[in-house]
Amino acid sequence: MKNNTVLFIIEAIIGVAIIAGVWMGVYYAGTFNSPDHRMGSIVARGNELMEAENYPEAIARYDEALEYEPENEAVKAAIAHAYIRLGSSLGNSDEAIEAYNNAITYDRANKSAYWAIYNIYEGRQDEDAIIDILTRGYEATQDENMHTIVDNIQIERARLRAEEEERLAREQEQAAIEAAHNDLLMRLYQCFEEGNIDKVKEMVREEEFVELSDEIVNKETSYYYGDKGDDGTRNGKGVAAYMDGYYYYGDFANDLREGKGTWIRAVYSETSAMGSSIYEGEWLNDMPNGKGTVTANYYADRVSSGGMTKQIISGSYKDGLENGSMSLSGTLKSGGSVRYSYKASEGVAQKSDNGDSGVSGHYIIAKSEDGSSNLTSDGSKRGVEGFID
Repeated sequence: MKNNTVLFIIEAIIGVAIIAGVWMGVYYAGTFNSPDHRMGSIVARGNELMEAENYPEAIARYDEALEYEPENEAVKAAIAHAYIRLGSSLGNSDEAIEAYNNAITYDRANKSAYWAIYNIYEGRQDEDAIIDILTRGYEATQDENMHTIVDNIQIERARLRAEEEERLAREQEQAAIEAAHNDLLMRLYQCFEEGNIDKVKEMVREEEFVELSDEIVNKETSYYYGDKGDDGTRNGKGVAAYMDGYYYYGDFANDLREGKGTWIRAVYSETSAMGSSIYEGEWLNDMPNGKGTVTANYYADRVSSGGMTKQIISGSYKDGLENGSMSLSGTLKSGGSVRYSYKASEGVAQKSDNGDSGVSGHYIIAKSEDGSSNLTSDGSKRGVEGFID
């Protein structure tokens, strides 16, 4: 709130007041200093003390002179000037403020005193005191500069209050949202704890859980319910919601999914054949790493006659991708079952047979245990849904 223009005005006004005070001393000496007039000699002595910069004694002499003529405005102005000079010698202390206020007591319209007090409070950044002194000053002097500063402070305070109210409203709204999220995830946590995965799938298909996941717009964000460390990080067991309808239940360490956990998605578009995808297994560095199993269920009316309505793939995973020896068991739409074993490296299934796959652009990665069918791939990455680029 530093105002160089105002400070210049203060200095200019004080300078004028000092000149006026010197002139006033000459005036008093000429008017009152006569052998038979005590008041004149007292004023003259006060003037001498002012020149010697002995302001307290000068004030005492002027006060003594004022006893002869209590309403003498010239003497009052001289006392006010002396207090201003005294205040300026006291720096930015409380004693200086007291001196300037004393000046105002004798000369209510003395702008220099108000501005001097303002200057001290401005240095202290004491807005309440600034408003008080400049309001008093404006009432006494009608100085528009004082009024403008007070207005600007009030406007800024109003702006800050409005911002604070908005911030508090946002915090309250966010707290209510987080409480609602917490209630939902607590229900899901309890459902996972019961071990009924079909019930879990039905729950995450509910509208409120779909909406919860839809609120999340990037992979770095998630909503969490569960154990936390003293520092607030996710540590222990918990459940979390992620974008695109994914939910995780299991172990956390230092805010990361680490240990054993279940990763599930059970909401897909109406055109998708997949009904649900579940990974259960080991986690490290916030991704499926280690041994695990992916179970995928498909809608029978959306798969081909020779397709699978369910497949279970078990093996090793690296950063969510198949990596190592894998086994696949599937339930066919026809009601039969099939089993395959194959190898993969960083998500790409390895070719096992140079024979014709029967599918354009595909190669054979495994034959069924009974030799009746081939498992093929086009080289696309294989792994856990949500971690395949």
